[in-house]
Amino acid sequence: MAKAITRAEYQEAREGYLGWCTGCEEFTRETTEPDAEGYDCPKCEGATVIGVENALCEGRFTFLEDGYD
Repeated sequence: MAKAITRAEYQEAREGYLGWCTGCEEFTRETTEPDAEGYDCPKCEGATVIGVENALCEGRFTFLEDGYD
């Protein structure tokens, strides 16, 4: 099951060029292009970080319902 995040977290990640680690299932890396693939994760040290747009398209996270973020 995909992790649920708020729309504000997603917007912050887009604006801050954060990368989503597919292993850690969270934003772990800065300076990541939105379409990145296979970047290094500073937390788990794997080549598991993808860009925020790719993470969204791949269904790596979902959005919490409005009013619950």
